[in-house]
Amino acid sequence: MPGRSRASIVLRWFVVSRLAIYALGVIGVATFANVRFAEGVRDAQHTRAVVDNVSALNPQTVWHKWDALFYERIALKGYAVDPDDIRSQAAAGYFPLYPVVAGAVLKVAPSLGFFWTASLLSHLFTLAALLLLVTHLVSGAELAERVMAIMMTSAGSFYLSIPYAESLFLLLVVATIVATRRRHYELAGLLAGLSGTTRVHGWALIAVPAIACWLDATVPARSRLVRIIVTAALFALPLVAYFAYLGHVQGSWLAFLTRQQLWDNPSPYPFQAIAGLFEFPRRISSWVHGATWLVYVGLLFRYRRRLPLGEVLFCAGALLISTQQAGFQGIYRYMVPLVPLTLALAEDRHEMRYRMIAFNLVLGVLMLLAFVTENRLTV
Repeated sequence: MPGRSRASIVLRWFVVSRLAIYALGVIGVATFANVRFAEGVRDAQHTRAVVDNVSALNPQTVWHKWDALFYERIALKGYAVDPDDIRSQAAAGYFPLYPVVAGAVLKVAPSLGFFWTASLLSHLFTLAALLLLVTHLVSGAELAERVMAIMMTSAGSFYLSIPYAESLFLLLVVATIVATRRRHYELAGLLAGLSGTTRVHGWALIAVPAIACWLDATVPARSRLVRIIVTAALFALPLVAYFAYLGHVQGSWLAFLTRQQLWDNPSPYPFQAIAGLFEFPRRISSWVHGATWLVYVGLLFRYRRRLPLGEVLFCAGALLISTQQAGFQGIYRYMVPLVPLTLALAEDRHEMRYRMIAFNLVLGVLMLLAFVTENRLTV
């Protein structure tokens, strides 16, 4: 299939889905009240009014909130700690690669501003990831259409176009899988390491090249061992650099972990979110996110024999890491970069695809409206 056709499929789905998302964002902030409570306040009387129609047309008003504010802080100020500013300490809970890239662009073109720079980068990273995906991991126009339909209608798809790290993480996941399938294991290890400085879920990505290399019968056993060691070393390189930098500016190599207490999560551990369902049974948002997590666990079980072992372990690791908070949070956006599940779902029977697309569309509209109105259901 000609490259132009593949590019046209990506561009059509990308443009149409982004326009729909932007329209929903404007409708959301102009129609529904902002229900985010003031810090330390749990009184509904503090609900804010809807945004006026003119302001709602400004993308920055709609989308520049939540984690984007911390990415902006890191892009402009790094991780330097101000003892009198708790937000500067809490910033260590965010990984650096995305805001560092945005900050580097801002140094060249400071007049652009963080929101517009980061949003442009997110669009470019997403387009690059999608083009790489349909060009190297998909065969045939029909399958490309299915993959794009699943990806662009996913509930967390809107994060791919705003100042969040999901777009860069998606690009690194796709690039790692492509490099691995081409047997460039060392390059895949480095890409996986970079993903680990973008989102914590990237730590599980090392399974993709490491397992593939170990099972590669075309490479002699001794050479396989050497290549795995080199792959692991390249994976660790960006992470060690990041930890060392944190140790220099925050006083601890593990500041990203110790600062979790500022996010009401002082002791992260696997399956903590499941325990939270029983500890806080009235948190409706946790049940919604937990049900979404369970759906994707079911998909992984369904497709476990169709996927390479390393890709199965990556998805399983990412799902496991998603449970290390006190409650299920943000699951719908953490599932977007699970590319192996997207590819497997695209090859499943149409009834299964339609059900997942319908599920994600309903959940996505709910979560998008919660995001733009700063309703805590989204986090």
